Parts: sequence; structure tokens; C-alpha cells
Amino acid sequence: MNTTASSQHDEYRQAFLRHLPKRIESLEQRIQRYRRDGWEADGLLMLNDDIQRLAGAAGRYDLVEPSQHLLTLEQALGEHVAQRTLPNPQQSDRMLQLTAAVAAALVARPVGPARIAHSEVPPPAYWRRWAGDAPPPQAALAAHAASPAATASPKATGIARRIYLLSDGNAFATDLSKHLEGEGFEVEPIDTLADLTELLMNLSPHLVLVDASRMADILAVGAARREAQQRGSGQRIQLVALAAADDLQSRLDARRAGADSLLFPPFNVPEVARQLHGLLAPATEEKLRVLIVEDDRAQGLFAQSVLTNAGMQAMVEQEPLHVLEALESLHPDLILMDLHMPHANGVELTALIREHASFKNTPIVFLSGENDPEIRFDAINAGGDDFLSKPIRPKHLIAAVQNRVRRTRTLQQQQQPQQAEPGLAARDEATGLHRRMYVLDRINEALATSAESRDAVGGALYVEIDNAATLRERMGLGALEHLVTSAGRVINDELMDQHVGARINDTAFLVLATNLDDAGLDALAKRLHDGIAEHAFEAVGRPMRLRASVGICALRFGFGDASALLNTAERTCREAHASARGIKRFEPPKDSDLDEESQLIAQLREAVDNDGFGLIYQPIAAVQGGQDAQYQTLLRMRDAGGKRVAAATILPLAERAKLMIDIDRWVLTRAMSVLGQHHGDSRTMRLFVPQSMTTLAAREQAGWLKGELAANEAAGSCLVIECRFEDALLNPPALAAFANAMRGDGVRLCVAQFEHSLDATRLLDTAPLGFIKLAPRYAAADASPVVRDELRAIVEHAHRLGVQVIGHCVEDARAAATLWSSGVDFIQGNLVQGASGGLDFDFNSTVM
Repeated sequence: MNTTASSQHDEYRQAFLRHLPKRIESLEQRIQRYRRDGWEADGLLMLNDDIQRLAGAAGRYDLVEPSQHLLTLEQALGEHVAQRTLPNPQQSDRMLQLTAAVAAALVARPVGPARIAHSEVPPPAYWRRWAGDAPPPQAALAAHAASPAATASPKATGIARRIYLLSDGNAFATDLSKHLEGEGFEVEPIDTLADLTELLMNLSPHLVLVDASRMADILAVGAARREAQQRGSGQRIQLVALAAADDLQSRLDARRAGADSLLFPPFNVPEVARQLHGLLAPATEEKLRVLIVEDDRAQGLFAQSVLTNAGMQAMVEQEPLHVLEALESLHPDLILMDLHMPHANGVELTALIREHASFKNTPIVFLSGENDPEIRFDAINAGGDDFLSKPIRPKHLIAAVQNRVRRTRTLQQQQQPQQAEPGLAARDEATGLHRRMYVLDRINEALATSAESRDAVGGALYVEIDNAATLRERMGLGALEHLVTSAGRVINDELMDQHVGARINDTAFLVLATNLDDAGLDALAKRLHDGIAEHAFEAVGRPMRLRASVGICALRFGFGDASALLNTAERTCREAHASARGIKRFEPPKDSDLDEESQLIAQLREAVDNDGFGLIYQPIAAVQGGQDAQYQTLLRMRDAGGKRVAAATILPLAERAKLMIDIDRWVLTRAMSVLGQHHGDSRTMRLFVPQSMTTLAAREQAGWLKGELAANEAAGSCLVIECRFEDALLNPPALAAFANAMRGDGVRLCVAQFEHSLDATRLLDTAPLGFIKLAPRYAAADASPVVRDELRAIVEHAHRLGVQVIGHCVEDARAAATLWSSGVDFIQGNLVQGASGGLDFDFNSTVM
């Protein structure tokens, strides 16, 4: 993978990760709704399709554990789709457990690269001070004192912020504790309420964090915190709780306990740490600005003094007709408005303020002695946010102002989610279009929204400048860049801020229009196409005309993530380039247009392009027991109706469609990703990956595999390439050449479906095999004496050559006993465990 492709892959991955928790939450809500209100056939099909796409995308981005849970969930749904049944409540609960497992796997997964929390470098020759020839100590000389290095908050305060963490010692709490300590916090893990109470009474922390596992103790923790604050030195103790679920009871308990913040799953260690950091080391904020509109000078000065003493900036305006000027001068966070004033009353002023674009969302709170409910209603109806009665106690006035401003700011933050990513929504100065990551995020949001409806509107347009390679050769790279940038400005002008667009690569642009139906998308595509064709461009001092092709892809067809939609739109754009019109809309193949084989081939091509395949795994257990985890990877795919397509059907079609190498490499890439994810496990994992002879005989295959091993940092010894016996006999020299080329990397070879014959003996003697996997007939419980003699001969011959033997398709104990008595090394089959999406088989329990 080259640098550009790797960078794009990382961008797509980050965009997918940012929105995956929301997609999983949406899946969970849909399953909960179906469980409560009853399942529907169409809803079941749509849910299955959505999960299949998410599983493929999660696997593509190396999210091994989430993709395995999604695959298991897809298998559960796929059985109902194939059998045309609807899940019962127990099966629905199992599906909810799987979605929770996906969410938990996302929480446990680190978001960014690993970071060293603390490191120190000793001075030169530091270790010689303990040697016999160490020089005598000398005073260190310095011309002047160095300026102290700036340290990150919270260490910049000089006092470590102390946190008490109440939990049951689970993995998330442990990871969070380590992360916080790396940030400079002093974290004290506590596992009992009694210990926490005792510590609170003796040494006050800055914050108490209650993990979801101890949410049942939140009320008692709140009471202990209040008592500690009353008995202590007055230091404020923050209380934060992690809820096990977002439900009303958790919210009530947290409020009754006086929690300062309540966080809901799915949890993410860096995000939780950021929230705690914000509570303990809040950024320096400007004072709250309050404009008091009050014609009574004494009343205005009273409110001003109360708010000023509370740390706010308060300004009194006694003349109602000068309110707009005061607003422009102060730009307040809140307006405290009297109701009855000369020249203009509070209701009239509020209506005028709401017509001013800059202050239409500024909170307006009325402060008046008016008791007439009709007049109060008119005040609120004119645009007021609250009504306070005179006289009012100072603390009530302070609380009302602070709470109203806080709610307004929270609402503004929720309405502007992109602020969490600085610069993400910024535009490219040269074209006026958005940044690519911003558009990818918007696409992922749109896909999540459209997942539940086949009638969803909106789509993406892929716009590519035609004949760019010719233009580059004729005019040079600089001139081409100038032309493409100019085309970007044309596209931006045509979008008129109604849709979002970005330059996606050197010569192409991506536009997202979420509110257009098919006719609207066609009209927008024509406008962009014609706008570029009709524009008078200029390069190298002479006028130029450009032509562009436009591919249209509607959101309703469903895609796992932005990358999958982008690939489809790009492919459609290439097809548009070959058409006279230059515009083409993506349409999935219809059943009536293709016969069954053509449909499957089309689905195979689609799966290759958009990661529509999946892997399931079957354990291969050692007969005498062993520490290594071994699995065979099995390719799976479902047709348009949700029915699972067997590998025996897929592979011949792939050979005829010349897709075999692409599919084999997909399987290998996914397998190496899985091995990379389990690299640090205490138990070594080995995967047996079936490959076709077509792929193994390809001249560049060994070099490609070496490169992928290096890129994934995967150990070759954990990979076993499996080839069918019949295929191996067709080209033994190519098989031997591949095995010898990969031997130095530790990759071994296994021949499957092995049967006794002269050709088999010759292959075993000449090819550098590591394993053979026996044909199913040797695992039959009623095998004849001749077959059993062949089995013993194969095993003895293989063992003499150092080749290990695997008994395959073992379905019952009698077959296992026959294989065991013949001396096989491993067994595989449903007796051990059926194929599934998990990699959690207990290999210690399989000793025969």
C-alpha cells in the first residue's frame, strides 16, 4: 500500500470510527423497538443488510473484535432471513447482548496511537558512578539558571489533582486509571464504599469518580461527599458517575446524589479523561455578561451588585430606547428585562431584539412584580425565556442567570458538533469547498440516518475532470493543478452553500446532497457537468475548455461507510466517462436482468470492491492438548436475499470471472489483520488460510505476501497457506516454488483433502509441507479396514517427513477415536466446535 493510499485509508478509518458508536446505538434501538412492538419482515431484511455492511467495514479497518460480534449478529439474523422466520424475545435479547458486546469492544479499543506516559533519560556515563574506576564527583557549573520548562495541565498548577475511583477493578477502570496517572493526576482506586467513606473523611480529593459497576452506590457516595465537604476545609469535591445505561433511574439517582456530571456508554478512555480534565482544570473563561434593562435606578443597581459580587460583568441600561446600542456594546450572554418601562415596555423590546440576527438566541429573562398571567404569557410569547418575580433573593437571581446561560451554551454546543474537531469544518481557501474529512464525516452521518429506510433521499456525486493525464503531459503539473482548482471554484459556486463538497483527490471532487431525491440529484449533476463544460478556463496564457464526468450514488442503497459509497460513486463515474452524456446514476443489478450465475458474479465483484465478504473461524484442536490457538478461516457471503452462499459455489464462479486472486488476497489481508490484533496475546495464534492454485502460481504472489506481512507486522509462523489436494497435483512445481519462497518468512504450507495414492506420496516427498489435512472419508466412523490401513500409512509417512496431520470433518466421538488411534496430531470438525465468528475457543479443554 503506497503512502497516499495508506493516508486515505487512515482518513476513512477515522471517519468510520467517529460514527460507529452512533451506528451501533442505532442498531440497538431498532432491535429494542422490534422486540417491544414486534418484528417485521422488511425491517429484519434491512437490519441484516445494515449489519452485514458494518461487519465488512469494521473488518476492513482492523476492528477485529467488533467485526466478530457483528458477524455473529449477522449470522443470527441471516438464519431468520433464510428461513423466513421472525426472532422471538429470547433471540432478540441475544442480539441486544451482541450489540452491547460491540459497544464494549469499542470502549476497550484505544482511539489513538500508544503514548508513553512518562520517561526519563539518565545523564551521560550515569551508570559509571557504581564502577570501580568512577571519577570523583564534581560540582555542576551553570552560567545562569535555565527557565523552567512548561508542563501540561494539571501539573502546571504545582499540585496533583487527586481522584478517588470507586469500581470493581474492571479492565476499563484500570485503563482509565493508568491514562489519568499519565496525564499527571493522582488516582486512588477504591473497591468498597466503606473505604471510600473513610478516605473522604480524612483526606478530601478534588473529584470522586463512580464507575458503572458501582452505580448502585451513587446515593451513598453523594451523602458521604456532602458530609466530607461540611466537615472539611471547604474544598469543592466534584462527583462524576459513569452510568451502566442511559435510563431514567440512573439520571434520577445521579441528580439526587448531587453529581456534577453523568456520562453514558459507550465509554472511551480518552474522552472520559477529557471530561474529567475539563471539570478539574477548566479553561479560563470570560465573565458572564448580563445586560440589565431597568428604568428604576435602585432596582437596577441592586441586581448589578448581586451579579457583580457573583463574578459576573453586569451593565444597567435605564433608557429602553437605547437598548440596541447597549447590546452592540456589551454583547451579553443574558438580558435581564423589566416589564413595565416608559417609552417601550419589555414585551416590545423583546420583540425588537428577536428581530436582530445577532441576538435572536440571546436568553431574555423577565424580572418584574407583575402577577397577571396574561401579561406574563405575552412576555414569554414575545420571545422571553423565563419570568422571575420581584422581590427575589440574591442567591435565586444568581442561580437563575447561571443556569439559563449554561443551558444556552450547552444547546449551542450540541447544535455545533463539528467544534469538537478544530478546523474540520474549515474550507479550502483556493476553492471555497470543505475539507475532505468534513465531507466524509457528513456522509457517515447521512448513512446512519438513512439506514432504516429504503426510501431515504439524498446521495453523493463523484465529479472527475476528464482526460487529466493527457492535460498533464501536454501542459505540465502546475497548469493542471490550476485548472482543477478553478473547476473546484466553479463547483462551489454551483452548490450555493446548499450542499457540501470537497476535493477528493488530484482530479476529482465529491459532493453530498442529503435533501435531494433522484430527480434533484440528476438536476444537480447536470448543473455541475454543464457548469464546468461552459466555463471559460485559462491556463498557460490561453483559454481552455474542460469536460467532467459525474457519477451519482443514492444513499438509500445502503453502504457500510463513506469509503464504500465513495468507491461505488467513483466506479459509476468511470462508467459515465464512457457515455455520451457524461452522467450516470448507480443502479444495483435487478433480479430480472440477470440469471442466477450472473447475479452471483455481480455480487462477487461488488463484494471485492466494497468488502462484502466475511470470515468465520473453526478451531483446529491438538489431540494431546496444546497452548497454541489454531483456526481455519472460512469465506462467507450472502446473496441479495440474505441466504448464505457456500464457498463451493463462490469459488468456481470466481475462477470463471477471474476474481480468484482478488478474493484470495482479500482473505489473506483480513487474516493478517486478525493476527496483528492478537499479536500481544499470551497464547500464540495460527490461522490456516485456504488459497487457490491460481493465486499461488501467480509470479508476484510471494512478493506481495512478504510485503503484506511486513506492513501488518505479522509473524509468518502464525500463517499457514492451505491448498486443495486436487489443485496441488495440477502444478506441483509452482506449489513447491511458492513454499520455498515463503519458507524464510516462517509461512508454512498445508494440503487439504489429502488422500492416499502414488501422486500423493510423490507430492508429500517433494513439496516442503508443514501439514496435511485428511479427506473426510478418513473421519468416517464406519470406515472400512482398507481405509483405516491407508490412514495409518499416511500418518506414518507424514510423521517420518516431519509433517503434521489434521483429521478433518470430525462429527462424532467414534470418528475422533479412530483418528486418535491412528496417530493424527489435530482434529477439526463440529465435534470440536462449529464455525463461528468468534476466536474464543478454549483449547485447554480438548485433550482426548
